[in-house]
Amino acid sequence: MKVVFAGAGAVGCHYGSRLQQAGDEVLFLARGKHLSAMQQHGLLHESEGEVLCLTVQATDDPAVVCDADVVIFSCKMTSLRKMIQSMDGKVSPDSLLITMQNGVEAPEWVASAFPEHAVAAATAFIGARLEGSGHVVHSAAGGVRLGLWQVGAGSKHLRALVEQFNAGGVPARMDGDPAAMLWRKLLWNTGFNAITAITRRFASQMCEFDETLAIVSDAMQETVAVAQAEGIAIGESDIYSHIDVTRRMGPVKTSMWQDIEAGHRTEVDYLNGLVVSRGEKHGIGTPVNRMLVSLVHAIEVQS
Repeated sequence: MKVVFAGAGAVGCHYGSRLQQAGDEVLFLARGKHLSAMQQHGLLHESEGEVLCLTVQATDDPAVVCDADVVIFSCKMTSLRKMIQSMDGKVSPDSLLITMQNGVEAPEWVASAFPEHAVAAATAFIGARLEGSGHVVHSAAGGVRLGLWQVGAGSKHLRALVEQFNAGGVPARMDGDPAAMLWRKLLWNTGFNAITAITRRFASQMCEFDETLAIVSDAMQETVAVAQAEGIAIGESDIYSHIDVTRRMGPVKTSMWQDIEAGHRTEVDYLNGLVVSRGEKHGIGTPVNRMLVSLVHAIEVQS
């Protein structure tokens, strides 16, 4: 298959590298110094003690999606609308479009922009970072779940993509309830992503102190309440599961922490901020998520 990663950050580079190693033709949409480094020197990929320098195809021209079997939107939510607009009129009707963002709105945006195309949602629990231009480090986990969101001609590619992920060493499987899948990932993010960016401490450390664990738990309780009001099948057992897994995590910097350090705009409005806005719609108070949004915005201004 020909797979285009629309966004060559740490997540896109890691998964693109894995699919290329599994035999797919992979192309990265990138920009700036990162693009130049990939074009001139390839992609340096570190994972679990293995270091590979891969010759890769990379460009800043969105027209490359015209004959792709699969287009994976791997940019941040803050860049997604612009990425979608750049592909208007360029995507093959036989393509499968996949969202791989934090938050829950991405597949809705893509499906609305491409109403005749097959759209799937993906969640990835992964620790990865760009160490520099053309250099990605994968440090933890990396499993992928995929669920069909909108049926189209490209739906046929979804099962093949799952197989290719597994062939490339990425544990992947189908999920029959993509909405719950996305909210379950959002649940972890609302609990841990913002607070790690605020404190500059690892997610596992948030579980070591009663005070921080209470904030994490309260934020996730609010998220569950809002999700259930939205008709999403998640519950308190998902909170306990996330906390239990996070206690055992290694020293992995969350995406929001990395954004703050890099001086980038964070995704907090699409994570905790979404819980606040959806809570208002349903008359549900979300004071902890509101506080986390305010604190992250204050730090963004400073950085």
